[in-house]
Amino acid sequence: MANSPSSSAASRISVGLTLFVVACVCCGIVARFAGLGRWPLAIDEYYFSQSVRNVLHFGIPQYACGGFYTRGLLLQYLAAALQLSGFSPELAPRVIAAVSSLVALPAVFIVGRRVGGKNIGLIAVAIMAVSVWEVEIARLGRMYAPFQALFLWYLVFFLSYVVDRRRWALAPMLALSVLGVLVWEGGVFLALANLLPPFIRNPSGRLQRRDWLYLAGTTLLVLPEYWLATADLRTLGGEPALPPGYQSIDTPSSSPLDAGIMPLSTLHLHPLWVLAASLPIAAALFAGYQIIRAHMRSSATLGLLGALLCALLQQFELAAAIVLMMLLLAMLDWRELSARAVRAFPAAIAASAIFWIAFALATHDWLIEPLSPLRRFMLLGYQFVKFPDFTREVAIPWMRTAPLLSSVILLLAAAACVRVIMQPQTTALVERVLIALFICLLLAASASHPPRHETRYVFFLYPLAIIIALTVIAHGTRAIAGTSRYALLGTVLVCLGGFALTEDFQPAHLRNIDTASVNFRVGMNDWQIGHYHPRSDVRTAAQWLDANVTGRDLVVSSFPGLDFYYPRESFFFLEPDDPRYEGWACRAGTRERWGNRALLSSLAGLASQVSAERTVWLVIEPRRAAELVARLALTAPRVHAQTTWTAPGQDIAVIALRAS
Repeated sequence: MANSPSSSAASRISVGLTLFVVACVCCGIVARFAGLGRWPLAIDEYYFSQSVRNVLHFGIPQYACGGFYTRGLLLQYLAAALQLSGFSPELAPRVIAAVSSLVALPAVFIVGRRVGGKNIGLIAVAIMAVSVWEVEIARLGRMYAPFQALFLWYLVFFLSYVVDRRRWALAPMLALSVLGVLVWEGGVFLALANLLPPFIRNPSGRLQRRDWLYLAGTTLLVLPEYWLATADLRTLGGEPALPPGYQSIDTPSSSPLDAGIMPLSTLHLHPLWVLAASLPIAAALFAGYQIIRAHMRSSATLGLLGALLCALLQQFELAAAIVLMMLLLAMLDWRELSARAVRAFPAAIAASAIFWIAFALATHDWLIEPLSPLRRFMLLGYQFVKFPDFTREVAIPWMRTAPLLSSVILLLAAAACVRVIMQPQTTALVERVLIALFICLLLAASASHPPRHETRYVFFLYPLAIIIALTVIAHGTRAIAGTSRYALLGTVLVCLGGFALTEDFQPAHLRNIDTASVNFRVGMNDWQIGHYHPRSDVRTAAQWLDANVTGRDLVVSSFPGLDFYYPRESFFFLEPDDPRYEGWACRAGTRERWGNRALLSSLAGLASQVSAERTVWLVIEPRRAAELVARLALTAPRVHAQTTWTAPGQDIAVIALRAS
């Protein structure tokens, strides 16, 4: 029987899409590997490569001044092996990242196909192949691209084990979760994800003996992985890193989000308000009593009681997250929230919200500084969603870097949640599980308090976010055009066309990926630089010093990574009020940790190296140089400073210091 015109057209569209994806993957391969080892180490690559040097020297990632660097432990040994086989220090870790990025693409296709069909899998691969962010992180010799690949393959086996109930998939799933923490400390998230299968399979909460045994075993994995992920081994076994009498310096925050503390912490200072708190407590107790009487599933009962407690403690985001996860995992049906027995639940949540709003507006001691009424109300809203800190760790960095892309993903993810929740609990299981896992890991990342607020800490979730968004678009086009060829064509055009309008599609950036202007982030703002990761031309700075430093001249660096290309540095300059000091100082503040260089930790110490007989060449960021030069001009004898060289990206400068 001949194929219908509609099926023939759909087949042609599918073939065309496949050819398009192949072309995108080819472009992505070229962009990932073009001149991969050409440019000098980025700042974070420098830390990694210095530790690889230590592995090659000591056999373990031990600093010369004591302690250990355990980030990306498995990758350090892989990079060391590549260097022994002839790869350069720049190329070795970058090859691992670039290859990992390509290894992730088949997993993207498998997961996308399982959720939205073959064409969604293909579209997701095309987007990941030419995504500027994916390409840039794939060219960064760090752990982010390898961990993303590991996470995506973990998803493949997770779905096989949880949804398909294939017991053989448990072994690779657990193995990848163990390897995860050896690739990146965020691998502990996979150990936490291991705890989810019994609850997904038993939404009622009635766990069987094998479920408890499974939870006991996976919990034993969480404990050592959590220790490895959070332990600071940099000073282990070494002499005291900081000088005697050193006191930690708290740098005041400039973020408006830090202009207040949680009103909960000041409640005890107001006896009348403590008495008034009995009203929301009574409402929560009554709601809890009604929920218990309703004889709901045990998982739903415990979850709703937990949400009530979170609201009383002013953690409304956590309360909402608990309810959302129960709805996604079918522990709670959305219709149950409108049942008579549960009507007291939203009323109790509202009572807690009203109380905390009234208390915060009526008191002032939770504010660190006076604020206008509007800013005060906005700050109060942030206190309500402070844990997990999705606002600071995910929303703000993403909205500043890629506002259109992040807004679209957020809206489509919300639509995906609503769609799955409104469906019968036995349908769309794969989509339900993936969305729940995505939300769970996103909240876990938001609660992890990373050292900086940057987009790369949720990089591993980006393909999953794209797959969820594409699936929602596919459902939307099918709802409009049915299952005809127009639905397929509409899905392809909307998905690919929509991505082409976002900040993550920049053909010119990919075409010029190996140029100095792109590599050194010339013309980018600070948020874009952080998104792609900053790179500095320390190699050219070293070459300039080689050509200009003569005789008795000294080179003092205050810029990380220069010693990798200019080992004749005399000192590293880092003052105790610098945020890096506690992590960099070694041997009672006399050495610098990464390169084991002599450490100058005071302005007087730096000035003492300057004399009329020689020039001290200081390598530093231009934005720090002006303030430092002004302070040096006040020293005795007076120090004269002159900028002699600045890098193309204007982020590194060489300043000549002479006595005058």
